[in-house]
Amino acid sequence: MKHRNSIIILFIIMTTFGCRPDSEEFARPDNLAGTIYQQLESMGGFENYLKALDQTPYKEPLEKGGSWTVFAPTDDAFEAYMTENGISTFEAIPEQTILDIVDYSIIIDGWNTTTLTYFKSRFYLGQSFRRRTQFTAPNKIINSDDYAHIDRWDEIEPGEYLIEDSNGRLKTTNYFIPSYMEVQGVENSDYDYMFSGETFNEGDMKVFGANVSQQNVVAENGIIYALDKVFEPQKNLYDNLSSEEYGDKYSMFKKMLERFSYLRYNRDEINEETGETEEIYRLVFQTGIENDYLPFNPYDENYSTNIDGTEAQAWGLLAPTNDALENYLNGNSILGEFYNSYDDMPLEVLGKFISPFFFNDYYNICPSSFGQSYDTSLGLVDFKEEHVVDKKFCSNGFFTGVNTVYTNSSFGTIMGPLLLDPNYSIMLQAVQGLKIDTALESKSVRFSMLGIRNDQFVNVADPNSATRTITVITDDPELYDPTDTSLVYIRVEGDPSGGNNRVYPNPDDTSTYSADVAYVKKTLEDIVLNQVIDEDIDFSSDNYYQTRSGEFVHVFGGNSAEGGGDIEKGESALVENIQVTDNGNFYEMNSITERPTAFTYGALENSATDFSSFIEVLETADALITIVGSDDKLINFLNLTRTFTLFAPNNAAVAQAISDGVIAEPSTVSGMGELDKATAKLNLLNFAKKHFIQQSLPTDGKSTGTFSSMYFSQIIDFAPVYDQFLVVNTTSSITITNEDSGESVTTNGTTNLLSKRVVIHEINNYIK
Repeated sequence: MKHRNSIIILFIIMTTFGCRPDSEEFARPDNLAGTIYQQLESMGGFENYLKALDQTPYKEPLEKGGSWTVFAPTDDAFEAYMTENGISTFEAIPEQTILDIVDYSIIIDGWNTTTLTYFKSRFYLGQSFRRRTQFTAPNKIINSDDYAHIDRWDEIEPGEYLIEDSNGRLKTTNYFIPSYMEVQGVENSDYDYMFSGETFNEGDMKVFGANVSQQNVVAENGIIYALDKVFEPQKNLYDNLSSEEYGDKYSMFKKMLERFSYLRYNRDEINEETGETEEIYRLVFQTGIENDYLPFNPYDENYSTNIDGTEAQAWGLLAPTNDALENYLNGNSILGEFYNSYDDMPLEVLGKFISPFFFNDYYNICPSSFGQSYDTSLGLVDFKEEHVVDKKFCSNGFFTGVNTVYTNSSFGTIMGPLLLDPNYSIMLQAVQGLKIDTALESKSVRFSMLGIRNDQFVNVADPNSATRTITVITDDPELYDPTDTSLVYIRVEGDPSGGNNRVYPNPDDTSTYSADVAYVKKTLEDIVLNQVIDEDIDFSSDNYYQTRSGEFVHVFGGNSAEGGGDIEKGESALVENIQVTDNGNFYEMNSITERPTAFTYGALENSATDFSSFIEVLETADALITIVGSDDKLINFLNLTRTFTLFAPNNAAVAQAISDGVIAEPSTVSGMGELDKATAKLNLLNFAKKHFIQQSLPTDGKSTGTFSSMYFSQIIDFAPVYDQFLVVNTTSSITITNEDSGESVTTNGTTNLLSKRVVIHEINNYIK
């Protein structure tokens, strides 16, 4: 059996490999297209491009194999190029220029006019209009003296730096094909607008401003497109700002963009000519999640998306001229009220100012989008064709020079004073940290803001402590810079143990502890939340307004405001000036309005009204929790991430409840038997819960409706069914009615006693 199998295998091998094929039968067909190089030779009219290929490493691959797409300029295109650049013969074109032209004309893989519009392995017709070429921008040398305005400049040594100008990217070429334009809504007239003097006719294919005279010429190893223009690698949006044709026209805007850049060491690289090791740096622009000052990097060939959108999208950039920028700042502008120069503006302000010039797609600033040009922040920009002074489609987007400035609406909102006045930089930092700045820029909502200057954070109650106070250090130049509040130092006092009374973060530590930074950040943000109100304030109303902290401020006398902490101290904050904005008023105050420092227990203890009997109810019901280091106490059935109202029965009301047999006399409970004691304590607890409403309700005349108490007598589907109460609210009293029993109680005596997360009103009868 083994011998038979061996014979069979030998026979198979001989029949498969032992016969020599017929050379004529398997010969290359005469009508098969040649390689790209051979096709160009046979087509005629590409003599100059072939000579260019001969001077580069690309002749052999285009002649022998691989897969390529070539945008080949015709001889006529080369003649026009040489005439335009004053070059007499082809041989006079510099070798490096020849290599650049060839690099920029070749794309990896063979693409026809259908597949050129596919996007990153997604076979959707009309999605793409870009591909990466073989060109990489060479490294260049810069002098640090020319970049003294960039961020972190003081961290680098003076001198020359070798910059990787490509940032590791291949430069892209851009083409326009009817299927792409139809899918993306790019009109033929948009193309005509972007490329002055060119016309896009039905069925055309264009590469930048060149006409493709021959399309989809098939070769063995790819596709050829014939162009009527020669292209050197096109500038990106950033480089185009300093194009020679513009002179110095856009130097101010270029400098603005460079303020968001910094030099970053990238790697060491051996110089092939000298053999020496060189340090390679990159000029990095601050974009993205952590440093999102710029909407996108005008220096980058790639389109920034979570997926690679480079093939499908390109940016739009409006660049104001120097004259336009100078006229705006020196004219009647809100920025001119605060700054004499763009160089003086913090990056937050400058970033907001230039954001209306950045667009997600180049066609957002084409004629088909005029009147509806939305920038990257979805702000409507009043961009008009008559503003345009220069146009150029760059390698990574559409550059348009304009003779005017488009203002950011943020400066006209309640956020304006924070953004523009460095005296409010700490408050600005807190608002941005809370991520409520975008909401405060909305013009569909009204706001009021009680402004806190940097030097007003003095002896302010720590919102997260019963005893501590904080002071921001502003009198030490080593610890305070109003233009850079990314790290703020505060002095803490009043800690119960005394051991935590120090500066946070500790300036003497060799490294900054993240816990200290987080504590400072949260403390300042919680203080600032008490200064923001989501409605207009009437200071003459003698009324209460809820802040974003959940606590209330009382405004009165036409110019005074007081929070719970101010009322405890018998103080108030005064309005010094009012800035009227498009979505509310910004009030410049002479001090901070502070949150209450006392919890409900402490507020009842300190009140002029005697609530001692109700406090005894809470104590006997085991509803109080001791706070270490403080005389104050917490109520264990309240979740203080929410807000509540306590209709606090005074001593007479508690006595009436005892007389009516609703609750036992608290002082007698300890002497009862265990069962009676448990029953009595439960009744006392329920009595207390019934007087807490799950909504903060000052006497503001507005907060009227049906609300739940903290008391429930039944559970349905594992959920408590709380008693419901109808509240009728006036600016002097509140009446609360049990919807089941119809029994009502009206506040009498002390009202609007503000404690942490709980508004307290006195009642002289108990809630039934």
